[in-house]
Amino acid sequence: MLSFIDPDPLNALLLILGAVGLVALSVLLWVQLQHRSRRFGGGNIAAALMAAAIVGLLVAIAPNFLPFDVGIFVLILSLMMIYRPDQVIKFTGGPSLRYRALGEGRELQLLVREHGGWSVAGRNEEVAERIAGLAAFNGPGTERYIGLLRETLLADPEAPGVAERLAELAEGDAELRAALKAKPMFERDLAKRAAALDETPAAE
Repeated sequence: MLSFIDPDPLNALLLILGAVGLVALSVLLWVQLQHRSRRFGGGNIAAALMAAAIVGLLVAIAPNFLPFDVGIFVLILSLMMIYRPDQVIKFTGGPSLRYRALGEGRELQLLVREHGGWSVAGRNEEVAERIAGLAAFNGPGTERYIGLLRETLLADPEAPGVAERLAELAEGDAELRAALKAKPMFERDLAKRAAALDETPAAE
């Protein structure tokens, strides 16, 4: 039955198992590259470039496959693309609007806390400029989130209707986060800053 692949049935079976394993490995690698790309706000194009970089790496280290100088160039370029997905994503157009909007919103909320809260943070030049610049993050899929940020960043949480707006903002945040389909890279740094801010009163 397997003779059309190899006269030896054992060899034919090994070839089939190897092919199945290669396909499974390729699918798993593609899924991981997609996930890695999404963590930096990228999409399938960036993932495909990183997949090409892995192929390039394998070609570069294959003995006598490429001239030495070409092989070194391909090796360095492939390593850069594999270890710097942020640069690959920048090359393909930059992070998605949802990724940038969510990152800006999260950081602005933290900046308001770092600069004394809603009652005084508006007098900080950086906070004021970044709130004024929120229009740059307004687009398909982010309009509601950006609008809620404008309404709540410097609002008294005890004022009428603000609590409801904050709840809507949390929902909008969760929707954008789910749309990314991966944990965004900026969450780690912002979490560290928030933790340091939470520990400040105890340290005093």
